[in-house]
Amino acid sequence: MNFSAILYIAVVSIVGTGILILTSVSLLPVFGHASPVTYLPQPNEIIDSSKSVLDHVTIKFTENPEPRASSIKVMNSNNERVDNNDFKASDSDKSLSVTLGSSKIIPGVYTVNWLVLSKDDGHITKGSYVFSVKDNSSKTQQPSEQNISNVSPGYSTNITTADNVVLDFDITPFKVGPNTFDLHIYHVNGTAIENIRNVFLEFNNPDKNLGPLVDTMKKVGVGNYSSTGNYLSQEGKWEIKITVQRIGEYDINQRIDVDVK
Repeated sequence: MNFSAILYIAVVSIVGTGILILTSVSLLPVFGHASPVTYLPQPNEIIDSSKSVLDHVTIKFTENPEPRASSIKVMNSNNERVDNNDFKASDSDKSLSVTLGSSKIIPGVYTVNWLVLSKDDGHITKGSYVFSVKDNSSKTQQPSEQNISNVSPGYSTNITTADNVVLDFDITPFKVGPNTFDLHIYHVNGTAIENIRNVFLEFNNPDKNLGPLVDTMKKVGVGNYSSTGNYLSQEGKWEIKITVQRIGEYDINQRIDVDVK
């Protein structure tokens, strides 16, 4: 999460007359490490390849990236690089960018992995996000009787936490690409939990060095939350962390391991 803060420091000095002078010093903005400000393309953006050509990826940060220890990579759903390995860092707009191989950008889901060493504070930050490419000039294939049996039945799990909170978590259709994530949160006696501030999902695939991919779920009812996105961007074993922030109580943190075929 990006934020800025205004810091005021009061300085008291004594002059020869014994008068106290209060001076207000304003320091702004104050940032923590190099955090993304803007993305091109945007996270979860769907690009129509019949109308526009995507030839580069650019991320702007709050602090200047050190090019000798920073990177940006773009992977397809087969974990193959589709960028030209020519990333550049720019001090003028605090950005990292890389060009894409035109022949490699076809309809599908793509993951951007970035890592930045800040010139300003010397700290390293990293992250991932996804976007997809579609060709809307072709007709959408409708499922036939022959392939209906191959449609994923989805994923569902029911977990009771140590403080007697039940998490019903569903993924539909549970495949590489766009999925809908639904979460129902309630007490073991069946009553919904109302003191929820935010619910976050975090996706990581350590085997393929993907993640963290982070999303804030939308509230669709009391204790019910939903999210849609291409976060499961490749096949393999994914770690999904659910964080439920509660007002006046400790956060709920639950990890779920899934294997996407």
